[in-house]
Amino acid sequence: MDRQDISSFIGGTDLAAAPIPTVIFNLPKEHELRFEVEHGETALIKLIEGNAEYFGTELLLNREYKLTGCKGAVFTWNSCKLEVSQSTKAYIANETPMMQYARVHKIMDDIRISCLSNRESGPKVIIVGPTDVGKSSISKILLGYSTRLGYAPTFVDLDPGQGSITIPGAVCASLVDKPVDIEDGLTNSLPFVQYYGHTSLDANPTLFKALVSSLATSIEKRMETNEQARVSGVIINTCGWIDGLGYEILIDSIDIFKANLIVVMDNDKLYSELNKKYTGAIKVIKLPKSGGVYLRSPIFRKKTRMSKIREYFYGISGDLCPHFTILDFKDIVVLKTGGGPAAPSSALPIGAQSVIDPLQLQEVTPSTDMIHSILAVSYTKSKQSILKSNIAGFLYVTEVNLETKKMTVLAPCPGLIPSKFLLMGTLKWLE
Repeated sequence: MDRQDISSFIGGTDLAAAPIPTVIFNLPKEHELRFEVEHGETALIKLIEGNAEYFGTELLLNREYKLTGCKGAVFTWNSCKLEVSQSTKAYIANETPMMQYARVHKIMDDIRISCLSNRESGPKVIIVGPTDVGKSSISKILLGYSTRLGYAPTFVDLDPGQGSITIPGAVCASLVDKPVDIEDGLTNSLPFVQYYGHTSLDANPTLFKALVSSLATSIEKRMETNEQARVSGVIINTCGWIDGLGYEILIDSIDIFKANLIVVMDNDKLYSELNKKYTGAIKVIKLPKSGGVYLRSPIFRKKTRMSKIREYFYGISGDLCPHFTILDFKDIVVLKTGGGPAAPSSALPIGAQSVIDPLQLQEVTPSTDMIHSILAVSYTKSKQSILKSNIAGFLYVTEVNLETKKMTVLAPCPGLIPSKFLLMGTLKWLE
């Protein structure tokens, strides 16, 4: 059931008065129903007979699931009958890599069993590969299978362009103690979030590495004090940049998290390089992508990012009511990393090089350029610890008034913000 990651779910079962035409699909044993739903369109899927799963999460019999802006598949190990809205682009496939994906789960379970009698960590699985090969899909499958056995693995999202745990532009970790909700996604626990502020790794790779290291340290400390977390292990999803700087960052991530299992999705070159680099030290497995993996266009990716941000403020089904809050310039400190642009070489002494500290915090004076920006609210009370502190939430800047020196922001809830320190990157939201 490897498919494109489901970037946007819409919950609820409030249907129009007129019945929606449906089609019945009979899936034989070890087949899957692949489908594609564009942004703005909705698919209704119901299991009416047998058993089936959606990225490792079992479908409930006779429950109608409502999905939009997604590309996915429903797989059955035995057989099933599905009712799907007629407008959905769907077809049945008989060749899937689910058996191979299930073997990875078996390897993880063997590691968990072996570490029960010692103080070693459970599986630390990092899933790597190029864009659009199903990394997010297998992450959800492994999370689903793990939680169905009673484990509570930590899921780590190192793809700032995607935002599977919270909004894009962040690196996050979340304890997952039940399968990913088919409609709502990962909503069952409070994540540990660090704000990178960009959707591309090359915007500030030094900052990205620092945040990954901080995230890994926090997870390690938790595993030292929590037996279930230690045994359950970690499942890490990465972005699709695997060449040049992207490869360097990938190697750093593998080493920082001390991964003991690398899953390479559909790339012989990367598999060969990692196998050679970690010979005997780390188990490296190559998996094929599913034939149903869809290539996401740049437009689809952008719509997905915008949809994830909107979901944060308005809810998956649009039933939340965010609040407009007015902030006085004197009550907040807006910071960004990078120290500003480098000076041109012509402006420097002969032989000198411009040195910019990528982790340097620079205070930003509020201006109209901030409109449409996403600001992260840190829990920290100290500027020095802001890059290692958890993020409390996010604000969307709707107006900056230079005359009154006030800023209007959209917040997910009313009340005072927990800290005066706000982090800004290049991420903007344009509805």
